[in-house]
Order: sequence, then C-alpha cells, then structure tokens
Amino acid sequence: MMTNRSKIIHAINDLGKRVTVADVVAKTGMPLAEVSGELNLIAADTSANLEVAQDGEIYYCFTDHLSYTYFRRGLSRIINQAGYHVFRTAAFLFRLSFGLILLFSLICLFGIALIIQTLLAGVSGSTESVSGMWRDFFGLVQRLALTDLVHWGQEKLKPGSTKSGGRQGFLLDCYSFLFGEGDPNKDIEDEKWKLLAQIIRLNEGVVLPEHLSPYTGEDPDDEKTLFAILAKFNGMPQVSSTGNIVYVFPNMQKRSEVTSYGLLPPLLEHRRWSFTTLKKDELKKVMGMSALNFVMALTACIFLVRPNHLNSASFLFLFLCFYALLFMIIPALRLLYTFEKNRMVIKKNARARLYENSLGNPSTQLAQRLEEAEEMRAALAVNVDSPIVYSTKTDYLEQISDNDFQQDLKPGGS
Repeated sequence: MMTNRSKIIHAINDLGKRVTVADVVAKTGMPLAEVSGELNLIAADTSANLEVAQDGEIYYCFTDHLSYTYFRRGLSRIINQAGYHVFRTAAFLFRLSFGLILLFSLICLFGIALIIQTLLAGVSGSTESVSGMWRDFFGLVQRLALTDLVHWGQEKLKPGSTKSGGRQGFLLDCYSFLFGEGDPNKDIEDEKWKLLAQIIRLNEGVVLPEHLSPYTGEDPDDEKTLFAILAKFNGMPQVSSTGNIVYVFPNMQKRSEVTSYGLLPPLLEHRRWSFTTLKKDELKKVMGMSALNFVMALTACIFLVRPNHLNSASFLFLFLCFYALLFMIIPALRLLYTFEKNRMVIKKNARARLYENSLGNPSTQLAQRLEEAEEMRAALAVNVDSPIVYSTKTDYLEQISDNDFQQDLKPGGS
C-alpha cells in the first residue's frame, strides 16, 4: 500500500517537478494541511527551491532526479541514526567492560586458588573442607553474576546517575569509580553568556567592565574578554564627559518586561568537582572488590609466573595483575586531579566574589564612573511604553480605524 508521502512524490513527478500545494491536493485528493506539511518536509530533504509569482502563488521546484535524491537522503538519514545507536551501544558496553573484566578476574583467581587447594587437599586426604569452599565459591559466582550488576533504565545507563537516589548497578559503579562523573562545569560557558546578556539588558545596554567581571571572572581591564563581549552582543565603547570608557549595546537598551532578570545571581560560581557520586555502600563494594582482586592477582603472579618460562597462562596472570593495578592507580591519580581542579575552582570563585564585592562597595572612583554610566543610560533611554500598532488579536481594519481615531483626538492630528 502506497504511503501518503509516496503519493505526493508521484504527484510531483507527474506534474513536472514544479507544483503548488493546490496542484498536489487536486492530484492526490489529500487534505490541504497534510499536503502542505509533507511538501515542506520533502522540499527540505531534497533541497528544493521556492518561487513566488507576482500574484503571490508559491511554487515548489524540485530537481529532475527527485526520487533518487529523496531516497539517497532518506538512506543517509537511516545510516546516521543507526550509527548513532551503534555508538551509544558501544559506549555503554565500554562502560560495562571494566566491571565485567573485574568480575572475570575475581572468578578466575578464585577458581585457580580453589583448584590448587583441592589438589593439595587430595594429597593430604582432607577433602571435606574443600567441598565447603567450592559451595561458597559457586554462591559467590551466583551473587556476582545474577544480581546487582546493572539496573536497567534510561537514567541508570549514564555513569554516575545516582544523584536522584537510583542505583546503576555494580558494573557501571566500576566505571564511575575509575573515571568519575565528568566535568561539572561543562555548560558553564553557555551559562556565562546568558548571564552577561541579562545583566547588560538589566542595565539597559549601558555597562562598565565592573558590571561584567563577576560573571566572566576576569579582570575588568582584560581587553580580550571585553572585546569578545562587544563582538557577541554588538556593543561599542563610548567616552563619558570626564573621559571614562562606558560600553554601550544599542540593540539591548530597551529593558524587557520580564521581571525574572531581577533574580540574577550576583556572580557566576563554578561548581566543585566530586570524586564520585556513588553512595558509601556502593563505593565500599567496588573498592573492596578492587583491593581483593589486586591482592589475589599479585599473589598469583608471585607464585605462578616464572620470568624464564612464560606461557599463555603466565601472560593471563600478568594481564590480570596489570588490570588490578589500574583499579588502584587511576582512582589515586584522579583524586589528585580532583584536588587540583577544586583548588582552581576555589580560586576562580574567590576572584569573582572579589569583583562582586568591589561593585557592591565601590571605591570613590568607581562610584563616580557608575554615576556617569547612569547619566548616559538616562540620556540613551528608550521609551518603554511604545504603543502597539498591530496585533493579531483583533481584525486589521478595526485596528486601522482605532489608530486613525486616536490620531484625530491628538492636538494637531490630521
């Protein structure tokens, strides 16, 4: 059965690749709104052109190879979506792999230790204690392999997604323990520009560098930062009557009626890095497993690996020992990195707070510059109560009549 979009594509081909919405409606018998929406989608997918006739009629002009172009674009879109899902799956499996290898290492080392213990018990004739150890081993394998590995759910698939009280499972906990939760300030740049725009508009497009420093964290005399702000918001420096520089943003002089600007934070603070968001019991489980795995892998290498006679089993033990060592080294290095990043965050926040305090308690010179900025703001003020000349709420002819009537009431109105 032909889909509605296929019907429209066939109609476009039959009508000569240059069509109007009414043409396609007449050809297919489909509803006008549906045809209009589908035509826009097809035009976007195939890079069609629009032509507007002198009488206002709009024509959609498609290429000669419409069907091929649409199929190629659709196939490309499907491949991109499939690639996105494959990448997400691969990334998720990559996060799981660290916990899986840790469990594999523990099971291997426990199994080898029990086999050696069984052989020694067979030689000495005391096998009763070994059978109990094997039962405990299989109980451990069952607990590790069948419970608490991954708590499936959209929010739990993300590393460190335990902030809402949910659990993500042991395997993802291993990834969080190794690599943490990522940069807590990855969106700080977008937040900075948003706050800068709001503070500029709150000050009706006339600001001093001291107004911006609590949000940039940079010195008010840092020209590079100021030029970037001027370029982004189309601002320009102006000289006051006493020779001080004031920055004016003509497109942001009219204050918005949105009152939430008054709730702006006094400064932009960077968030501190955390080593992990895992709960204590989850963290203890991962750390305990890691420490146990390291001790067992190191013991196996000491007693079972001979440097002068390396075989596949020796390389396996060396790999397990190296992997166990990673669970010790990576978190330790990351802990030092977290301390250093937090030291820098504290320093940045202290600097921004210093700029905010200097603006709240200005020196004599800064107070004078603030007064000059206020005078310039008043001189450049835009009338906030500009009359509305047209609205879609009422009929256009009625609005014209009302405007003419109001004009006639004014003194000297014509």
